[in-house]
Amino acid sequence: MVRAVIVDDEAEARASLRILLSRCAPDVEVIAEASSIDEAERVITQHKPELLFLDVQMPGGDGFELLQRLGSWTFDVVFATGSSTHAIQAIRFSALDYLMKPVLGDELRAAIDRHIAKRGIGTDAHHNLLHNIAQADERTMKLTLTSGDRSYFIDPAEVIWCEADVNYTNLHLNDDRRFVSARTLKDYEDMLTPLGFLRTHRSYLVNRAHIDHLDRSGFVVLRNGHRVEVASRRKDDVARALAS
Repeated sequence: MVRAVIVDDEAEARASLRILLSRCAPDVEVIAEASSIDEAERVITQHKPELLFLDVQMPGGDGFELLQRLGSWTFDVVFATGSSTHAIQAIRFSALDYLMKPVLGDELRAAIDRHIAKRGIGTDAHHNLLHNIAQADERTMKLTLTSGDRSYFIDPAEVIWCEADVNYTNLHLNDDRRFVSARTLKDYEDMLTPLGFLRTHRSYLVNRAHIDHLDRSGFVVLRNGHRVEVASRRKDDVARALAS
């Protein structure tokens, strides 16, 4: 069983999540709840959960303030939020999970399955989360990427291109390192498009800053000489983006 704590200032939201967990995740035991970050700090210290469902926006201090108070933590965190904000980008960049309210059963189950899959693997993602949430500009956030049992905090500008591999993504860096992420290419497209990345093909997302030119055969040629395919239906959009 996964021992979990729910932190949300709304009693109805806590009850709803508890009911959904009983239906979709019988392998999760809710051992405690809290309605404020003060109460949550006491509950977490007492019960030592493996998984924390944490509301982002709460009166008297948000979920990030709770984590800053704790300083570090050994449990996994799944955030819950009612709006798409700067906070969501910080969570995404830090390779942590979040659920949009109202929470859907299949998304909840998927988040729990990801927690179980990485159980016992420390990623130090919390350090990067606290860095990212403090940034006013997404361009100064760091991506959390893992290799083996180590975590790396990567400047997005170091990523040359991303390549889809079924439900995984290969990220190729400018120092020839390659990371494999359990996130989809669409996830990275949502995160990195505002930072100047271009979706050239269903399988490729490319950092515009590393593109040298678009050749006549339908490929973008990168500054390191590597060629990345451009889908025919995206060729005009890519050409316009490179010309602007």
